[in-house]
Amino acid sequence: MSNNKAFKVKNGLDLGEYSKAISDTAVDIFVYDTRKDSDGGAWRKRTQHTSWYNETLNTATRGSRKEFPAVAVIVAETTTITIYDGDDPDLPMWMVFNSNVSTYSGLRYQGRGTNAITAVNGILYTANGTTDGVYYADFLKDHTWRIHTSNWYGPVAKTLAGRNEAIPTSEVPVQTREGLVQFNANDIAATVLPNAPIDAATGLPVPTIAVATDGGVSVIKDDGTVVDITNSSNYDRGLSVSFTYDNKVAFAQHSNSSGSFAWYLVYDIPSSDKSHTVNTRDEALSWFETRRDNTNSDFHILITPSASDNGDAIQEAVTLPNNELAVTCDHGITKLAEDRPNGTSALGAYITSDYATGWMNGDIKLATLSDTDDTDVTGSELVTNGDFATGDLTSWNNTSNSGTATVNGSNQLVLADSTGNGSVNQPITTVVGQTYVVSVDQLVAPSSGGTSLRVGTAASGTQNGTLSMSAVQTYALTFTATSTTTYITLLLGIGAGVETTSTLDNVSVRLAEEDRSVNGNGLQVFGTVTKNPVATGADLVAYGPFSSNNGLIQPYNSDLDFGTDDFSISVWHKGTVANDYILARRTPASNAMFVFIHSSGTVQFFHGSASEIGSTSIITGEWTHICCLRRSGRAYVYVNGVEDATGTSNGSVTLADAELGVGLRPDSLGTALSGGSLALLRISATAPSPEQIAKIYEDEKVLFQENAQATLYGSSDAVTALAYDDTTNILSVGTSAGRSDFQGLRRVNNTTNAVGVAISASNGMIVEE
Repeated sequence: MSNNKAFKVKNGLDLGEYSKAISDTAVDIFVYDTRKDSDGGAWRKRTQHTSWYNETLNTATRGSRKEFPAVAVIVAETTTITIYDGDDPDLPMWMVFNSNVSTYSGLRYQGRGTNAITAVNGILYTANGTTDGVYYADFLKDHTWRIHTSNWYGPVAKTLAGRNEAIPTSEVPVQTREGLVQFNANDIAATVLPNAPIDAATGLPVPTIAVATDGGVSVIKDDGTVVDITNSSNYDRGLSVSFTYDNKVAFAQHSNSSGSFAWYLVYDIPSSDKSHTVNTRDEALSWFETRRDNTNSDFHILITPSASDNGDAIQEAVTLPNNELAVTCDHGITKLAEDRPNGTSALGAYITSDYATGWMNGDIKLATLSDTDDTDVTGSELVTNGDFATGDLTSWNNTSNSGTATVNGSNQLVLADSTGNGSVNQPITTVVGQTYVVSVDQLVAPSSGGTSLRVGTAASGTQNGTLSMSAVQTYALTFTATSTTTYITLLLGIGAGVETTSTLDNVSVRLAEEDRSVNGNGLQVFGTVTKNPVATGADLVAYGPFSSNNGLIQPYNSDLDFGTDDFSISVWHKGTVANDYILARRTPASNAMFVFIHSSGTVQFFHGSASEIGSTSIITGEWTHICCLRRSGRAYVYVNGVEDATGTSNGSVTLADAELGVGLRPDSLGTALSGGSLALLRISATAPSPEQIAKIYEDEKVLFQENAQATLYGSSDAVTALAYDDTTNILSVGTSAGRSDFQGLRRVNNTTNAVGVAISASNGMIVEE
């Protein structure tokens, strides 16, 4: 926050919205509502004996009121911590903690900065960087202390009235005792556990403190012991820590060396020091990962689209009731709903400025139909002579180097080589920023060397992606264009002196409907797909009606070969026409799975080997949530969150070269959903529990109401701050475009002023920088 810029305060209960100017750089804000303390804030009436209650009022570091505010707005700045009186609409200064640049003062040493603040039961805690550790100011005991790695210093300020005096190091008592795992403290959280011991001096239960440091997480327990949660490798740097609503500790850990990827973990508070192994669940109750290539994570946190598989570092995180979490890297919000008994079946939802996925289950394989842009999309074939029907390489550049590229008698491309590369490429016209799917059939796989599909801004370039092709199957690659001309290159690797060949056919590039899951496997657009808001003024759009030549098809995707294992399909449908296909995964000759509306108006679910079950509920012309799944050898159909049909399911849904059609059957662009529309399609390799299905329905149904908002306000996805108010059940998300307030998955309010580094909220009061 630049000098003299106001931080903004909104009190949704009675004070309206107003501003207060401060003149330095805020690094953290905390709304301390003493009414949520163990005694409801009654401790404030028992402080007449303290030095700060009796110090001189109306000074530069002390306001006009003796009593501690019922609601205090605490602002940590570069060189000060200021407590403002939140009981007064004018938000006057109540108390200031300054720092001394050469020695100790109340809450800092030698002017070192504060990274985070929190408060509970009359104690203000600060997490300080630059080797400074943790400080706390106890307003009932009337002193401040410092906690370091193996020493506790204090009292630093013997009274809070002397908080701004320079205190020589020699005058600060030192106790050698267990401290923090590392001295750079990045975040701090405090809670009061059930049955916490009572501090005889204050009459209040003793808080439990969690500190995220550059060396791991330290939990200072209410019995005075300290336990550490560290990593067995160099991945201990924590920038976020909090307590869940059922008193677990949740924290982010980053790579100390690069910080380019992260884990978010939920643990029981350990009874002794704990070291967990990187890239494993270990003893964590939940484990969420930012790296795309880690298949063991409970759920993948949304990262920047341009990020590598190493992911991004976690920027902000807060805990929510009912085992929910909200986490951000630098690209929108990931909401998480833990499923602790089952681990990898957690729910996750991505919310950005231009799409919202709804709840995705566990090992998600496809999440699409989630845009907010209601512009109809039209897809056409961008590759010329991709089926080589001319019998030659018309429109293709033969760029073989000591290898060969020819077209055989079956009008198929044959690449061959022994000491060089057989390769061809074709430039196509693309729109910068738009997403496309390129697909190709490999009919004969090379015995050595390997075939690669390359997409880039020059011949053989890989700027937009590359894919190795080693088997006989259809391959597909989704890419976002970075140039108006994009090159599609097919290249056979050097055969190490042995003649090797690859036979390829049906090269296709079409505009994509994006897959918002971590996999990013888009669907190709055929013809024109109509998009309209799901309701008047709503953010989400509906796709359809479809026709036999207008729909979405995903080329063969081995991720959808679930065999006889569990899987699930979740989608919203609106329509009344019978015999309409919602989706179908098949080849021209065989079915793997499909969901369609029967002539009776019920849902039919085919799940392999001629196994089929049908619902009893009639699907009307209203938005209806349909969830079809297989769990432990049984198939189920749920309608609007309620189980409606079930049956035995032992058949395999693996089908080589099967395409997935959305809104139609994919074989020859067949039967279509001509009388209905779809939204929020998700397919997963895990099956949600009945409770999760009910949650999905209840949380998402509000997004299909008139004027329902589902995304971040504005066009920025870079989240600058998060806060949760457990009184109003509001999650506040700050970006450069303003503050977006969410209840569940629905945005219920927004502001239009940029949010800088911090938001804090309690009991209807929202304070932002």
